[in-house]
Amino acid sequence: MSVYHSKLLELLSIENNLNKSFLRVKYSFEIDIELLWEIDTETAMSLKESTDFSGKFKYRMSFHTSWNSNIQQHRSYITRTYRDNSEKIYFSCSDEYVRGLNAFKHSKQINQILNDKLQPARNTEVKQEGEIHPKGKILNNRKHKVAWITVASFIVISTILLGFSNNSYFNLLSSKTPVLAESVEKETIESLPKNEESPAKEEIKKNQNIISEIPFVQLNDAITFSIPDGKVALTFDDGPSKYTTEIIDILKKHTVGGTFFFTGVNVKKYPEYVKYAQSNNYSIGSHSMYHKELTNLSLHNQEHEIIQANLLIEELTNEPVTLFRPPYGSNNESTIELLEKHQHKMVLWNKDPKDWKVQSSNEIINYIRSSNPSGSIILLHESQAVIDALPSIISFLHDEGLEVVSLK
Repeated sequence: MSVYHSKLLELLSIENNLNKSFLRVKYSFEIDIELLWEIDTETAMSLKESTDFSGKFKYRMSFHTSWNSNIQQHRSYITRTYRDNSEKIYFSCSDEYVRGLNAFKHSKQINQILNDKLQPARNTEVKQEGEIHPKGKILNNRKHKVAWITVASFIVISTILLGFSNNSYFNLLSSKTPVLAESVEKETIESLPKNEESPAKEEIKKNQNIISEIPFVQLNDAITFSIPDGKVALTFDDGPSKYTTEIIDILKKHTVGGTFFFTGVNVKKYPEYVKYAQSNNYSIGSHSMYHKELTNLSLHNQEHEIIQANLLIEELTNEPVTLFRPPYGSNNESTIELLEKHQHKMVLWNKDPKDWKVQSSNEIINYIRSSNPSGSIILLHESQAVIDALPSIISFLHDEGLEVVSLK
């Protein structure tokens, strides 16, 4: 299970003080906390070129980064939203920025960290710009109340929690929840026997062990039809649907992989099933927004079909969507150009039992039994017939000595 699937990082402003650059961000994970994040000037300038904080737009920061070997530079992106419109904006960033982003991504539970690591905060009026507060550096030129952390806890957060060097740090500004107040949750935790774990924790560990055993294949090619011999990928199109959770539960029971290609229109209908797939560590790809045949569309409309579905999925998972399956497998040079532009990989197939047409579990099973499934990507759709056939399919593949994998 991804450690950051329920985290959000919103960019509020880009600020300069004391000859340093800071991102003012709202970090949402169990509670909302506003932070100043010191970053390098080059990354700050790259972000400034593409942002407008006049109040019209909102900016959600991605936890994903990639390495562009052509220019020897890291890249990340922010999602700019205005009403119902969203747009990905890519920018160059430094090693330091990537380390900071990973710190947000992999941090532990907020309440646990703050209760363990912070000293009592004091509400103190910010002085004029450039003055030094006894408990920290002044980073604002406005007068308002902020919660300052002590120098000791400042260093703990910089070096232990966030894994940063001494030259970079986060400064806690505000929280909607009093982070240092004693809570029922803390008292409950402290009242547990020291050497015993709660049933909930044991169940989480059990699920994590199951998830860690799910095999996967990393895709490196721009377009993929098959995978290495000895492995099989079960892929499910046109969801999420009322069948999604049952398919996932069958895959989980047999500890096998699975890859889901969701359409944007169905993501709107069943957002909770997208989260269920992610929480069980199954791969999620896009199957376009409205399941239109892309070769009938202009370049602009193709891009809309691809990007809008991605944004809906990423809004729920906070993870980048990099796998794409065109409806009907239909694609052209424009499709490939767009996928290269957005660093996506096209996933097609080499085994198709035409389950959408036959709607018979026996015919689906017989098709797979009569084929040579080793190295195959099997095209399936979310339906009751597939659910009925799935246990027999998995048993047959295992009997053949094949590993059923997710695609990454």
